[in-house]
Amino acid sequence: MGFRKLLIITAIFSFLFLGTNLWSKVYIDINSPSLRKFPIAISEFKNMGNVKEQEKLDKILRGTLSSDLEFSGFFALIDPKNFSQSAAEEGITGQEINFRKWALTGAELLIKGGLTQKGDSIAVEARLFDTAQGQFITGKRYSGKIDDLRKMAHKFANEILLKLSGTEGVFETKIAFVSNEGGNKEIYVMDYDGYNIRKLTSNKSINLAPNWSPDGKKLIYASFKSKYPKLYLLDLFLYKESNLLNRKGLTLGGSWCKVNNKIAVSLSTDGNSEIYSMKPDGSNLKRLTDNFAIDVSPSWSPDGKWLAFTSSRSGTPQIYVMDSEGKNLRRLSFEGNYNASPSWSPKGDKIAFTSQQNGLFDIFVINADGSELRRLTYNSGNNESPSWSPDGRFIAFSSNRNGRSKIFIMNADGSNQKLVGSTKGDETNPSWAPVLENFKT
Repeated sequence: MGFRKLLIITAIFSFLFLGTNLWSKVYIDINSPSLRKFPIAISEFKNMGNVKEQEKLDKILRGTLSSDLEFSGFFALIDPKNFSQSAAEEGITGQEINFRKWALTGAELLIKGGLTQKGDSIAVEARLFDTAQGQFITGKRYSGKIDDLRKMAHKFANEILLKLSGTEGVFETKIAFVSNEGGNKEIYVMDYDGYNIRKLTSNKSINLAPNWSPDGKKLIYASFKSKYPKLYLLDLFLYKESNLLNRKGLTLGGSWCKVNNKIAVSLSTDGNSEIYSMKPDGSNLKRLTDNFAIDVSPSWSPDGKWLAFTSSRSGTPQIYVMDSEGKNLRRLSFEGNYNASPSWSPKGDKIAFTSQQNGLFDIFVINADGSELRRLTYNSGNNESPSWSPDGRFIAFSSNRNGRSKIFIMNADGSNQKLVGSTKGDETNPSWAPVLENFKT
């Protein structure tokens, strides 16, 4: 079993100039507390040559772009019903566009594009304009197979956000998770928006706690396929699996640090679960905790200097923080009798975790210094296992609010909670990848 090979989509042009363009204005301040959404229109992608299913392909491109831009929280999509009848007949260069008509729809930004087909290969030209100034902002040309249209749209959505804010989006990222769709708990991966679900393991056992390598090329996870849970590493390019830690006791998952290239694991070598650190090849195993209680679920700070983890040393599971050498221990959570599954934000300022309130689990977030505890989910059912997006603006988590447990994503403040993906089983343990990667077939 493996991945269908994904064609590497090449961006042929960095900018499609209208004469000499020196556009450098930044529209969006992502840190602004009173951010205004920018009205944007996405025009029909024109048939520039031999496109057999124009309407279908246009729907894929515009639908993906619309979903990405709306999800970002920075844009308000203009309803196509407000477009003029001549909009689809326009060309895609500045000289061919009636910017006045587009401005009358309320759009301040405009996406224009065209398609060219040759066999099962497709080329997409996409351009972004400022309608008020009638000015070209950015453009790209992508080529690939027809099945790669969604990836092309994701790439251009990222280009738009990068050009307008100076910050890349998450539209090309992936989320790993656990599903029991086939009757066993296996590791799966999907695009951030729930599309292109792929099964990674097929050992007909229990596989848990996937966690990405810093470059997004590998996954570590715990598996019971050898009767007792061991830590495994899966190379997603070579599609090669290896047992990282073949030690006595139970290995309940790990966390990979992007700075010091260490993996923190919970291991019960001496009969009690403790936190250890090691190199990615399983060597240099070092014990960091030594306590009668259960210590599990380590999560690295982005600078690699600290670890958050769950411990029952106070009598009930709570969130603790220690340095990378196992010293300077402090308790972080004090409200609630059950707090677990800490996840350190990419910016290092916050830690998300699961807390039991009134018999149900919800997602909370707290500053790394223990201040400003905030509850993010209030829905019925259990909301668990938070995982931050690489830009720190979103959180993935599992929830059984609708019956079966599914993967949801939300803004970091708890708003805009959205179901993504949907296998036929229960979905748990989401892990948001740091970067987009092209997986081996």
